[in-house]
Amino acid sequence: MKAEGKGEVKKEILIFGILWGPCRKGVVSASRAARGAAQVCAKGRVTASPCCAIPGGTSITLSCQLTAPRGCCWAAIFLNSSEQVRARGGSVSKTFLVTTHGRHNFICKCICGDKKNIVCGIDIHCGNPPDEPRNVSCIQKGTRGHATCSWHKGRLTYLHTAYEIELSNGTDAFSFPEETPSEDFGSGALSKLDFDSNYTVVVSASNPLGNASSQPLTFMLIDIVKPHPPEFSVEFDDSSATNCTIRWQDEAPAQHYRLRFRPLGRHGWSTVESFSREKYHLQGLEPDTAYEFQLSCRILPGRGLWSDWSSSQGSTPAAVPRVTLDVWYRQQELDSGHQNLSFFWKAPSRSEAGGRILGYTVTLEALGQGKLPAQSHRTTQTSFSRVTPRAAHRVTVTAQNPRGSSVPAAVLTHLGSPDLPPPQRVCAVGLGNSSILVSWSPPAGAALPVGGYVVEWAEPRREPRPQPQQGWLKLPPSRLSTVIAEHIRDNVCYQIHVSALYQGRAGQAASVRGNSTAQAPSAGPQMFATPWASGVLVSWEEIPAPQQRGCITGYHIYLHRRDGQGQPEVHGAGGWVTLVIICSFFVLSACLCSVPPARRLFQWLLSLLLPEWQSKAIPDPANATWAKSLAATKVN
Repeated sequence: MKAEGKGEVKKEILIFGILWGPCRKGVVSASRAARGAAQVCAKGRVTASPCCAIPGGTSITLSCQLTAPRGCCWAAIFLNSSEQVRARGGSVSKTFLVTTHGRHNFICKCICGDKKNIVCGIDIHCGNPPDEPRNVSCIQKGTRGHATCSWHKGRLTYLHTAYEIELSNGTDAFSFPEETPSEDFGSGALSKLDFDSNYTVVVSASNPLGNASSQPLTFMLIDIVKPHPPEFSVEFDDSSATNCTIRWQDEAPAQHYRLRFRPLGRHGWSTVESFSREKYHLQGLEPDTAYEFQLSCRILPGRGLWSDWSSSQGSTPAAVPRVTLDVWYRQQELDSGHQNLSFFWKAPSRSEAGGRILGYTVTLEALGQGKLPAQSHRTTQTSFSRVTPRAAHRVTVTAQNPRGSSVPAAVLTHLGSPDLPPPQRVCAVGLGNSSILVSWSPPAGAALPVGGYVVEWAEPRREPRPQPQQGWLKLPPSRLSTVIAEHIRDNVCYQIHVSALYQGRAGQAASVRGNSTAQAPSAGPQMFATPWASGVLVSWEEIPAPQQRGCITGYHIYLHRRDGQGQPEVHGAGGWVTLVIICSFFVLSACLCSVPPARRLFQWLLSLLLPEWQSKAIPDPANATWAKSLAATKVN
């Protein structure tokens, strides 16, 4: 290390010899560089003390002495091409405080008039001693390679700093230079290591301002070997759509493998580990699904570095659907000879369906109708409706995928319209977070046993909007409540129906409206008034659904005398959109109440001027004293 430092100083002096002219023998040696140095040239010499590598904040004294001062008017010192000081008499000197890191070029010049001739010069380097190398690590890629060590250098030194890797196995010591130097990180390759020895690595750093060494790193080769990614193949078995076999081979005798896999397009991985050297049987995959597989290995369990992941892709085959669809139906009598049958079922999960469902087959066979052939219909939907002759039917529904069909789900429809009462006391409570709690009581007086319940919900349809997305759940008879969250949005009113199932058939539905959350309506209704006998007929249009922001629970009509005398009358209209009020010379206003607590929003005020019954715009009644006095009044 020291010898290398001497060579560096001599190199620096040689460079200046080229720049400033022939140098005399006896230039200050490297051992004196910290105290001072002189650069001797043909026309003079420059001395610097201290020199030539200094830490920041050091004061240095520069002197310039001309060999032949005749013909030279001024001797001047320039720093990085900028004149700092000049003097007559063939010599000049000045002390400088150096605070900026990097190279500082001092030049002595002879000045006469406009002529400036270079006499000599010297470079001063301002920097830092090396930091202790940190985060030393060593790695060998593959069992047949060479180990490489790397480290973090710390702060910049701004000086030439030599780094060396010192390797010891307890008996012999070796040193290796830094390769491909960079400002922040260093690295270097070691000689070939063996698996039996314990090694210690220390990284040392040295520059003219100091030396530093890292903490020792001790390891065995097995601890730092990173195997190459293993090559592997994926074999699928047509007899089992959910299993596969992973087979691998690797140049290293690895004993520990980890395998991760996921369906393409998903984020999370499933991971398993294996201590086999050849294969792994993977189970529980989804049929008819494209998968991504990745494999990694290390030499010994619990020791060494994991290899990078190697990747492969493959698709599981489809399987015959092993699910029987859960079907229920509605039956509507149209006339004496026809009926409408509607059947509903849920799409099975991918694992139950054995893969992608291509469609469904619905077969209707009329019973007691002689030899009428059965009719089969294909659909890709999860519901099917058909007008049929008024007769009992045997209906089967099957699901198809590329490998075959599921076991048919059979339903028997019956003639007649037995009493199929609805559930009682249906209630909907908003839970927030896009969910609604629906509860009910069992039907009363049913002639048939209840086989379950169906809860359906949808946004109210308002033309010309498209058919709203409808959801439904089928529940066992023991369940008398459920939380619905599918397709539910906050601040939207939903129409909810609950029906009991009797032998697979849905009976009469009990309905209720509900919302997950609600806010005050963003607009009031448009109100109309029409003379009606001795009173006035007040009517209004329903607020558009986006402006309702929840379920409207009622309307309030405020009736007040135009002359301002007396207290206003408040009429509750519930969910009606018309109301007849007996009045003579009054002012009418309408407002809306959202879900409790009521939030009254006055939007319209209709002025009635008898006998013409002419409507006029009236200022917002919410600002009236009588309206404020009724802020806490609630009318049912």
